[in-house]
Amino acid sequence: MKIHGIIDSIEDNIAVILLNNEEKTINIPVDYLPSNVVEGDIIDISININKGKAVQKSDKLKKMMSKVYKED
Repeated sequence: MKIHGIIDSIEDNIAVILLNNEEKTINIPVDYLPSNVVEGDIIDISININKGKAVQKSDKLKKMMSKVYKED
């Protein structure tokens, strides 16, 4: 999914971004944006699901839970 946004304002290292139709906003720390971003810039935001990473995290959690229950 790709979302377009406009940098509305930047205050206290937080960028307020107006999304697509400018009816919704999100706040993103400027550390996650290009270093030269300024108010008025139009940006593209991509959101993807990383299923491989989700499986890794799930397996790690299962192992941790298994250890906890074995200790009881």
